[in-house]
Amino acid sequence: MADILALERYLPPHRYPQEEVIGWVREWLDEDPPARSRRLLPVYSAAGVRTRASVVPIEEVFHPADFETQNRRYREIAIAAGTDLTRRTLDAAEVAPDQVDFVVSVSCTGFAIPAVDAFVADALGMGPRLGRLPITESGCAGGVVGLARTADYLAAHPDRVVLLLALEFSSLTFQRWDRSATNVVSSAIFGDGGAAAVLVGPAHPRAGEGLARVGERESLFFPGTTHLMGFELRNQGLQIILDKDLAPFVRREIVPAVEGFLAPRGLTRRDIGRWILHPGGRKVIEVMSERLGLRPEDLAPTEAVLAEHGNMSSVTVLFVLDEILRRHRPASGTQGLLGAFGPGFAAELALLEFR
Repeated sequence: MADILALERYLPPHRYPQEEVIGWVREWLDEDPPARSRRLLPVYSAAGVRTRASVVPIEEVFHPADFETQNRRYREIAIAAGTDLTRRTLDAAEVAPDQVDFVVSVSCTGFAIPAVDAFVADALGMGPRLGRLPITESGCAGGVVGLARTADYLAAHPDRVVLLLALEFSSLTFQRWDRSATNVVSSAIFGDGGAAAVLVGPAHPRAGEGLARVGERESLFFPGTTHLMGFELRNQGLQIILDKDLAPFVRREIVPAVEGFLAPRGLTRRDIGRWILHPGGRKVIEVMSERLGLRPEDLAPTEAVLAEHGNMSSVTVLFVLDEILRRHRPASGTQGLLGAFGPGFAAELALLEFR
């Protein structure tokens, strides 16, 4: 098991209410009078998103530069934000940079080689003995994937310290030329953000401290579903893929996935005291609530994060966990279930025990 000593957020500097975003979207769509996607504008009001943040001003979001420039902005902002976020998280955990043994970094909204974690490690003086694992194509499931790989490493190296860093800047992937229904709908829910956590293994002197303990985890892969979600790499940049069959697929598979994970571990849904679920969107939250028989309070943190920040891809589930720790702190020993779906198509599940 891996203990989470600290969990911190990165909040981008530019924040916009959904009503202001709608105005920009309407102006964008009005440039192409035949655009049938204009009929989708009511989606913005029904998306469950009140405000969202962006790493760049909204005028830059809706007037993006070429792919090279956008990706350079991603790298520059990610390095600066990741360095500051990591420093704050290490301070909260009372861990020095040179005490970190392994870094897991997660992002799917830009590219950097070496990965952003190398620049962060260099800036903060980590190393020289430092393992690094960049995870770049897990999308919305990336937060749980990152925690799972962190726990795997600490199971093999139980006396060590790991940093998990997730950064997603969807605003830099907006494609102005793409007036498809998919791009209009995705623009209604996605936002920017970052999260970082410091974890230690069970043989570390700090084991038993902290906020929560990551327990067993499992990854599920669904053959024949690669079309459901992802990015298409175009000359202009990253074009979002969100298939219309996504919500029906989640409706069909979420109960078998959750019960298939819990049952071999002697658990049922009634044993889960906190649900830490990724809010893929308003419709996905409704599907999870209906199919898993969850109460409104079970999904309150998930809905709050969606409303205040939108869907931040891999970062979002870590915000939901932080929301629970800040405002809905459960009693010690409470079992939690982290869950997210992502490109592949895949499901990522992990148990959490709160301190």
